Amino acid sequence: MTRLIFANIFRFIILIVLQVLISNFVYLGGYVIPFVYILAVLMLPSNLGKIPLLLISFAAGMLVDVFCVIPGFHAFSCTMLAFFRIVLGNRILTQNEPEAVVTTPSIHEVPFQTFSVYAIIMSAVYCIAYGLVEVFNFGNFGMTLLSMAINTVVAWIMIMLSQFLVTKPR
Repeated sequence: MTRLIFANIFRFIILIVLQVLISNFVYLGGYVIPFVYILAVLMLPSNLGKIPLLLISFAAGMLVDVFCVIPGFHAFSCTMLAFFRIVLGNRILTQNEPEAVVTTPSIHEVPFQTFSVYAIIMSAVYCIAYGLVEVFNFGNFGMTLLSMAINTVVAWIMIMLSQFLVTKPR
């Protein structure tokens, strides 16, 4: 149990540092920002309570906001991600085996296709929330939708790559 706590703390620190120092300065075409730190929220233990999950997600988003000088964009988006993870996360992760218990959502805990669907849906939730808060109008909605779609795909690719490269099979 202590090992799991330290692993999650370490993952949070590394991913937030990566987001703040590297990913926030990578602008692909002016519209795409690779969101890597949402993986920390996605991989929190499934048995974590609802309130701690929401608070940890809010704190992670706020921490990124503080370093990026953006007032609440990431905090809102991370909190929405946590909310949708509470509502949909276990349903997606255990869709093939309803009685299954997933301790830490990862590509090695659930089938590839299931984790891939989980990652793309949660990335979409985050990117839609972030995109709508960032633009805050519907003036150029086509470009906003395109940006949200590309951000979702890039975040999903980053999540899947990190799963293959960093996490260890059990």
